[in-house]
Amino acid sequence: MTEDPRRDNEPTPASPFDPTTPDPDLERGLDDEQESGATRRWHWADRFNFGRPPESIGASHPQRDPSGSPPADDVDSVAASATGGNSFPPPPRPPAVAVEGPGAENSELSGPTLPMPAGLADTHAVLDDAPEHEGTSQASHVQNVGPYGTGYQAHSQHFYGGDFVRPQPVAAPDIDASRQYRFVAPRNAAQWNHAQKVLGEHGVVVLRAAAGTGRRTAALRLLTTVGLWPQQRALVDLEPEWVKPDAAKLPTQAHHGYILDLSELPNDQRPGASFGQGLLTYGRIGVNEARYLVVLTTPDDWEGQCAEETRSITVEHSSPDAKPLVQQALRDLGSEDRVHWTEDALYDEIWQSNPPAQEARRLAHIIHQAASNNSYIIDEFRGWNHYLDDLLTPDHDSHGGPDLLSTRATVWAGALLHGGQKQSVLHASDSLLKKLRVPREPSDILADATSTHRLKAARLERDNGRVFHPRDKHDLAPAILKNLWEEFPTQQKLLREWAVSVAADRAVSDDDARIAVRMLLRLAEAVHDNAIIDAIADNLAERRRPLAVEALTSAALTPSLGRHVRRRLYQWMLPEAPTPALVALVADICGGELAEHEPSIALTRLARAAAHAPYLSPPMVGAFRRLASINEPVVMKALETWLAEEPTKRHALVAFLSLAASTEGAQLLLRLSMEPHGRRFFVRAWQQLLDSDRSRTAADEELDHWGTAAENGALPSEQLIDLFADIYEPKIYRSGLRRFFARDPDFQSSFWGEVLEQAIARSRRNERDATE
Repeated sequence: MTEDPRRDNEPTPASPFDPTTPDPDLERGLDDEQESGATRRWHWADRFNFGRPPESIGASHPQRDPSGSPPADDVDSVAASATGGNSFPPPPRPPAVAVEGPGAENSELSGPTLPMPAGLADTHAVLDDAPEHEGTSQASHVQNVGPYGTGYQAHSQHFYGGDFVRPQPVAAPDIDASRQYRFVAPRNAAQWNHAQKVLGEHGVVVLRAAAGTGRRTAALRLLTTVGLWPQQRALVDLEPEWVKPDAAKLPTQAHHGYILDLSELPNDQRPGASFGQGLLTYGRIGVNEARYLVVLTTPDDWEGQCAEETRSITVEHSSPDAKPLVQQALRDLGSEDRVHWTEDALYDEIWQSNPPAQEARRLAHIIHQAASNNSYIIDEFRGWNHYLDDLLTPDHDSHGGPDLLSTRATVWAGALLHGGQKQSVLHASDSLLKKLRVPREPSDILADATSTHRLKAARLERDNGRVFHPRDKHDLAPAILKNLWEEFPTQQKLLREWAVSVAADRAVSDDDARIAVRMLLRLAEAVHDNAIIDAIADNLAERRRPLAVEALTSAALTPSLGRHVRRRLYQWMLPEAPTPALVALVADICGGELAEHEPSIALTRLARAAAHAPYLSPPMVGAFRRLASINEPVVMKALETWLAEEPTKRHALVAFLSLAASTEGAQLLLRLSMEPHGRRFFVRAWQQLLDSDRSRTAADEELDHWGTAAENGALPSEQLIDLFADIYEPKIYRSGLRRFFARDPDFQSSFWGEVLEQAIARSRRNERDATE
C-alpha cells in the first residue's frame, strides 16, 4: 500500500477533551481498574548518570585519573559503568523475542502474547521438558484479563497488564557480583546463615533491611547457592503492576529464582495477612519445584498482619563490613594495585563508622578514579562537607558583597545549573529569592551586589560564558544539592517547586534546562524524593514536553530508575482525569524509544493514556503508529483483546481510531478484518464510534480519509466497500452518508455510492431472510 498523501497533516481533534466531564464509556468498570501506587525504594547511592555535566569544556579533574572509568550505575553491581554525553541516551536493551508456551492456542485466555526478554526466552527454551508437579501444573495457573489488560505469555503462564507481575531477567553483571569469588558476606554471620536455611527449607525468605545495605546482591547470592542448582535455572526480577500485593499473581516456573522488591509501598497498598499466608504456600510448593523467592523490604514497610504471618521466614539483613567490600570492589574494577591504599590511616575513621554497602562501593569508585591517594578522596566521599560549611556559612561578608541568603541562593542555583550560562544561573538565583519572598524588583536587583560579586561570593568560576562550581572537586555540584535537601528537610516542597520551575522556565535556554533536569533526576535518586519525578512531568509536560520525553524515556530504560519511572507512567494515567498535557506526555514517551526497547511496557501504559485522550490526537496517533511499525503482532493481539471486551471501553476505541489515522495502522486494521472475529471487531468499532456524540465527528472525518484513499488506490477499494457496507447496513448509520450527496454529483458511481448500494442490498437480504 502506498503512502497516503493526506497523512502529512495530522487531523486536529474534532472536539476538545474535557477531563471533568464524565464519559459513560470510561466510567463503566472503573471500580475494577484501580492501580497500585506502590513504588520501589531507590538505592540512594546509585550513581544515576545521564552523562557528565558540560564541565568538559576545557576542564579536567586534577585528582582524577583521566583513564578511569565513571561510577557504576547499579549499586548492587560493581562491574556496571556509566556512559558519557550531555543528552539522555537510552542504554542498549536486548531485543524482544516472542515466545509462546505449549497449549497456548487452547488457553482459556485470549490475550495477546507479548515479547519475552531475550534472557528469559533462552532459558525457557532449555526448560521445555521441565516436569510439572501435581497440583501446580503450569497450564492450570491462569490469571484473568484486567481492564486495560495486555497479555504477557511465558510458557503456559499468563500475566496481564492492569494486575500482573512482569518478569525481567537479571543482568549478567549483577549475577557476576554475587559469585563466590566476588561476594562479601554480611557482617552478621548468624543472620546470613539463618537466611540460607530459611530459603532452603521454606522456598521463600524475606530480607528486611534499609535500602543500600546490599540486599539485592545478597538475594542473588542466596538464589545461586540454595538447593540443587541446575545450570539452566533462570534468575528473574519481578516488577509488579498490581492493585495490591497478591501471591496468586507470582510466577510459578520451576527451576527459577525470583527477586521481589516490596520496599516503599503506600499505606493503602501494604500487604495484608492473606499475602503473608500466600507467600508461605507459594514457598512450600516452590521447594518441590526448585523454585525460590527472595522478598526485599524495609523495617518500615514490613509490619502489621503480613509481618506477623511471615515472621518465620523473615530475616534481618546487615551490610558487609565496609573495608573488605571496598577492597573487593577495587579488584573488580581492575584497581588491584590500589587495594593497599585502604590500609592508610587516612581511612581509619571511615572503617570505624563502617558505612553501608552502597556507600562502600561509592568509595571504591572514588578511589578507582583518583589520581593519587590523598584527602580529596575522603572529602568527596563525605560530600565535601568541610568545603560546604565554609561556603554556606562564611565568617564574614566582604564589603559590597551580597548578604548570606543571596549568596546561598546563588550557590544552589549554580549547583542546579552547573555548567549553564551565567544569565541562567543568576535568573535561577533571583527566582529562588522571589519564592522566599525576598523583593527582587529591578530596583532591588540594581541595589544588590553586582553579578561579579554575587558569583565570586558563591565561589563560582566562569569559563566561556558558562558558570561552574570548582571543577577540581569532583561531583561537588550534586553534593551541594544533596546537602540542600538534607539540611533543610522542612523546605523540600518549596525547593522542589523552585528547581523544577527553573527547568520549565522558557527564559532558561534549552541546553540549560537539560542540565537542570539531569541534576534533578540525579538528586531524586540520591535523596529518595519521588515527587521530583512527578513535578518534572507536571511542569514540563506543557511547557517543555520534548525535554520531558527525552529525560523520562532515558530514566525509564535505566537499571537504577527504570522501575520507578515505568510505574509512574502507569500511575499517572489512573482514572483521575489527568491533564491533557500529561496524557500527551505519556503518549509521546510510549511512542518513542520506550516503544522500541520495551514495546509491551509501552503498550500497557499507552492503553491507560488512551482512556483519557481525545478520540483523535496527534500524540496518540503517533504512538500507536510507532508501535504498529515496531511490533505489529503485539499491537494486533492487544487490540483484539480490548475490542472483545463487553462493553467496549473508551481506550479500545481511541486506540482503534488512532491506528486508523496512520498508514501503518490502517494496514494493521485491514489485516485484522481478514479474520472472521477481526471483521466483527472492525465493523463494531466503527459503529460504536459513529454512535457516540463525542467520537462521531472524528470518526466521520477519518472514514472520509479512508474513502479518499480507496478512490486514489492507496487502500484496497473492493475490500473497503465490502467492509463499509457492513458498517452502514443498519439504517441508523446510513444517514451519515448523506454528506456525500451534495458534494458529489456522481454519487451513485462513486466509492461511497457503491458502499450505500451494497449496504441497502444486504439490509434487504437480511430482512428477507428474517421473514422466511
